[in-house]
Amino acid sequence: MDKSTSFLCWAAIFINLHGEIRSQPIYENYKEDCLKTNRTDSFYKEIYDREIVLESYVNTLEKELDICRDAPAKTFTSRYTTSGQDLPLGSRGKGFLVLFMKHYEGTTKNVYVTSEKGVQINITTSNRLNSSLKLQIDMSLNIPSSHHFIFPNGIELKSFKREFKSVFIETSDDVFVVSLDHDDGTADGTTNIPIHKLSTRYVVITIHPTSRKSQLAVAALENTTTISIRFRMKQYKSLDIEGRVYYNGDVFNFFLDRFETYQIAHDTDLTGTFIESSKPVAAFSGSDCGYLGGVGYCDLVMEQLPPTDTIDKTYIVPPNSHGRGTIIRITATDISDIYYVIGTVNRTRLLEKYNFFDIRISSNQTCYIESTEPILVTGFGLYSDSSSLGDPSMTIVPGINQYLNYYKIPIPTGYIHNVVFFMIKESSKAFIRINNAILNAVDIVFEDSLLVGNITYSVVSILVTQGEFKAFTLDGERFGVMVSGIKRAEAYGFSGNSLLP
Repeated sequence: MDKSTSFLCWAAIFINLHGEIRSQPIYENYKEDCLKTNRTDSFYKEIYDREIVLESYVNTLEKELDICRDAPAKTFTSRYTTSGQDLPLGSRGKGFLVLFMKHYEGTTKNVYVTSEKGVQINITTSNRLNSSLKLQIDMSLNIPSSHHFIFPNGIELKSFKREFKSVFIETSDDVFVVSLDHDDGTADGTTNIPIHKLSTRYVVITIHPTSRKSQLAVAALENTTTISIRFRMKQYKSLDIEGRVYYNGDVFNFFLDRFETYQIAHDTDLTGTFIESSKPVAAFSGSDCGYLGGVGYCDLVMEQLPPTDTIDKTYIVPPNSHGRGTIIRITATDISDIYYVIGTVNRTRLLEKYNFFDIRISSNQTCYIESTEPILVTGFGLYSDSSSLGDPSMTIVPGINQYLNYYKIPIPTGYIHNVVFFMIKESSKAFIRINNAILNAVDIVFEDSLLVGNITYSVVSILVTQGEFKAFTLDGERFGVMVSGIKRAEAYGFSGNSLLP
């Protein structure tokens, strides 16, 4: 509440109460004027005492009103660290540390921000960043409920090089942030994780590269942050970093200062590599050009990784649309019994710590996954088998316990089809609202149902337009959201949330 609003609020309260106090009758009822003589003294004493109390109350209100008149206006501050109370749900927050990993060709670095109302936003970089780049990125402005930022290609990371190339986004109120690395024929996006949700432990997800590199990157939020990376790769593969050779199971130790970044690239799959740090960091992984599914072209895939303490045990994976299959990668954070169902087929599998396996679904299948321990589930969208639309994309799948009952997210521009996927209890499907309207059957491109325990869930995919997208339930029931966009030989994907509330 700003100074003027606070003053008006207290003034209204004071005037109202002052009027009520002054207008109170001396006598509580008509019989009080008939009191006997022997009660008169005590009666007037009660009146006197009450007047003293009321006068004191009026004086207190006057003092509080004076304080409001003299109080300074509220200034823009950001919650850099938090006490754990009054935090927004999911991936919304007031501070984000963003980076863009290496791409095999020059691309546009996009950041989309949505909020419930207009917010003040500060975008800053390290003082040790190249001054020309810093001048193009640093800014402070007021934005309406959404805004699209474009950063220069020079902010892209280089492998095996310490650089100050992360971007700090700070806002006056909670926002949702999506990064999109894009050029004609290649793109992918990720939901960015607010800094109050960053942690010190992450499991890397990549794919096996064919002609390019799998990669991971970290950015530090504070100075002198020590980082350890324990590699998981093919048994006889090696990785040369700064003149030293690393093999499967070896640990690479280094440190970063505030806003400093470091990227590692390799010609093998690094899934299961474990990142641990002395202070919270932002961690990303993917591939500069991944080729999947045996058709189509290679494409950028990337995601900001959720901390291991924010992932779930139970998942519903929706299919991609328009003939695009999905490779589902299940990665264990501890030894786990995995149970999954596709249609009428169910399987059980034991998975060792940091191991993974893949399963594949078509564009008309859903998958239910349940684990005894937290697991990371990633969906890789494929090239369409019925058109020239799409290419590989990477999305962290939200777990059932990560669902929210409200989303306001950006839908990027420039795609032929943008699709939003819902995973919601069947009993609440009628209560969902899309941009304040009921769900339009004309927009539905896929619908299925599956049983989770004794609860039936609906999986629904709808076509949406670019711009702001809002979804909520009237009954307050939580539901999952994933987003995808496709055009010729290109696709992106991100989730509405991938963190435990």
